[in-house]
Amino acid sequence: MREQLLDSIIRNAMDAFVVIDAGSTVIEWNPQAEKLFGWKSEEAIGQLLSALIIPPYLVSAHHRGIRNYLDLGEHRLLNSRIEIAGLHKDGHALQIELTVTPIAINGEIFFSASIRDIAERKNAENRLLAAQSELRAALQANKSIMDHSPDVICTIDRSGRFMQASKACKKIWGYAPAQLRHRPCSELVHLDDRTATLAAFDSIAGGNPTRDFENRFLHRNGHAVDMMWACDWSEDNRLFYCVARDVTQAKKVSDKLEESEQRFRSLFEHHPDAIFSFDLDGLFLSANSAFSTLTGYSFEELGKMSLLPLIASESVEEATASFFEAVRGKPQSYDATCIRKDGSRFEVHATNLPIVVNGRIVGVHGIARDITHTKHYERRIEYLATYDALTGLPNRNLLEDRMRHAILQAERLDLRLGVLFLDLNRFKIVNDSLGRDKGDLLLQLVAGRLQENVREGDTVARLGGDEFVIVLENLSTVEAMSAVANNLLSAIAMPIRLDAVDLTVSASIGGSVYPRDGGDAATLLKNAGLAMFQAKQMGPGTFRFYRAEMNTRVRERLLNENKLRLALENDELILHYQPRIDVASRRIVGIEALVRWSHPEKGLVAPTEFIPLAEEIGLIGEIGEWVLKTACRQNRSWQEQGLPPIKVSVNLSAHQLTSASTIDRTIQDVLAETGLDARWLELEITESSLMRNIESTLDMLLEIRQSGVSISIDDFGTGYSSLSYLKRLPIDTLKIDKSFIRDIASDQDDAAIVTATIAMAHTMRLKVVAEGVTSTDQIHFLESHRCDEVQGFLLSHPLPADELGHFLRYGKWTAPSGLRH
Repeated sequence: MREQLLDSIIRNAMDAFVVIDAGSTVIEWNPQAEKLFGWKSEEAIGQLLSALIIPPYLVSAHHRGIRNYLDLGEHRLLNSRIEIAGLHKDGHALQIELTVTPIAINGEIFFSASIRDIAERKNAENRLLAAQSELRAALQANKSIMDHSPDVICTIDRSGRFMQASKACKKIWGYAPAQLRHRPCSELVHLDDRTATLAAFDSIAGGNPTRDFENRFLHRNGHAVDMMWACDWSEDNRLFYCVARDVTQAKKVSDKLEESEQRFRSLFEHHPDAIFSFDLDGLFLSANSAFSTLTGYSFEELGKMSLLPLIASESVEEATASFFEAVRGKPQSYDATCIRKDGSRFEVHATNLPIVVNGRIVGVHGIARDITHTKHYERRIEYLATYDALTGLPNRNLLEDRMRHAILQAERLDLRLGVLFLDLNRFKIVNDSLGRDKGDLLLQLVAGRLQENVREGDTVARLGGDEFVIVLENLSTVEAMSAVANNLLSAIAMPIRLDAVDLTVSASIGGSVYPRDGGDAATLLKNAGLAMFQAKQMGPGTFRFYRAEMNTRVRERLLNENKLRLALENDELILHYQPRIDVASRRIVGIEALVRWSHPEKGLVAPTEFIPLAEEIGLIGEIGEWVLKTACRQNRSWQEQGLPPIKVSVNLSAHQLTSASTIDRTIQDVLAETGLDARWLELEITESSLMRNIESTLDMLLEIRQSGVSISIDDFGTGYSSLSYLKRLPIDTLKIDKSFIRDIASDQDDAAIVTATIAMAHTMRLKVVAEGVTSTDQIHFLESHRCDEVQGFLLSHPLPADELGHFLRYGKWTAPSGLRH
């Protein structure tokens, strides 16, 4: 156990360790000895130690004494350290320190030699001695150096008192040299630095190599001055020879440099873009965390790579060229497709910049921004610029471009070109009633059917909404174009299933022919559109060729559309009010608001002449809201004038009852804005409008009814409502259509229908209003069958608000057969 321990100590010793016997023969030679002298253990063991480590040419008496010492001739030197010259196996000289210790083992004497290479220490000591000598010489021989040195040159005794100081102390510390003499240095050192300063002086006096230290020295006016000290200790003179330099500005510069470095590092690390650098061979030098995140490679992995493995093959050439241009001093930017560690691809906008140090380019900086999404959007935008996003068909831009090329070809080859303009009928109703998602699906299905029924070289395009255009190139005959149009109409008319809804739609098509109907794309499209409008007027599923006279009719319709749009802006719409009379009390209990158009040229226009157009061009919502708001405001005004409160009825169109409608919120907003109580408002909905989408309408009506607004079914008897739906509806009143009232006094069927309707309504606790009353016979019939209310020209035509207000105020109502206000 002890032998193993001893062997381990020898082999792991930091110094060369040699054991020799009494005859100076080596019997142990550890690894450090091998390293120091170059002799392997097997080479050294058995040799004389002096023969291995002492140069043979050292023949002075001193070195002979050393030989004798090693040959155990002078035992007085045992256990002491001596410094001698040594020899390496390869012949170069060594400076070594040798310590020999005797060891007695079983009565036999051995010697252990601990050997240390002291070349570096001797060099340092020599340099120190030289510096100290030079400093002393400078201080003693040339006082002018002290007087003109920008640094403080001083001597300090072992107790820490100034003995001498150069004139620079006045400028740097504010003290004249005489003021410092015999003054303790520590008194003028910042309190927080005193302990460290005293420790530094002690360390230097203890023989440690010269070293610098810093502290803060207190200026005479109290502020701290940052100082750098370089001191040597002279044992002979018992003095510290010191040079103290004011490094206040240098520290500020250093601090600013450090701050700048930290700012740069922070920018580098936290920049959202990938930042990296290469050497001139294209190998990574550094990369920030954004680069690692973007590429999926760790910093360690990147340190062994070049950029090329990250670049997709199609971008390698441009990336390489950019790198070499940057190496030549020319910044470069480019877009590239790259590959992550996991193999996924991404796109970047990269910039390469030369790294210039002392006027030389030493590498390349790179900045890469992930533009994958941007590129995707760009490609999407490019696609959308020429294709319809919903159907994938060419849009108007691409259509016009293709038409221009087709016209040029037709002109060059003397061929015909056909243009079909197709519009779906009643698509808005489908879209509003079934929902926009179903409408979109319908358009996609129609687009597919159109493409399936034309030639591969023909163009099917979507202009927007439910409008499509088909361009038929190399048209042989006009009849062939008509056949294509009819095939398309038949294809569209085939039943369509939208999820769980079966639907049949129709279309109208107009056609124009080059060069007969126009010589450019715009004219051909316009004329095909005019023909389509003519086909719509002739009924669903119709195709019509363009005729010149169509321009006049369509122009008139367009003028009417424009004037109707301006009617709202110009306050040309007005409301007239028609009273409803309670049959039992003979009093006015309600009024119906009816819109009129005060046309600047035609005078007063009835709603039947412009409401259908408003529905078709999408203006009915604005007009309906205007009617609602105006009627509520007027009714509230009458109440504020002290007139008896009555209910005002406002008609809602089918377009205001679609699933996308917000009429319920609009009603609440209008009531809040006008201040009218909900119980004085009634909404009239035609039976046919109600049945178009009964399920979605039902929820909306329930919400409206719960707010206190009354609901009546207008034109009852003309639709196809079932009693099962009727009993679920949150309605208050049935208004019997005037077509049943007109002949009730003479037509038994009409009389039976009206009688049954009144009885059914009363059974369901609903009020009944008879519309279109024009004779006293009708009044008597309705009264005898307990109809609740009547309305019609016999009682009053629709009146302007001021006239009706006058009647309500003064009771000057003239009614036949004893009816009174």
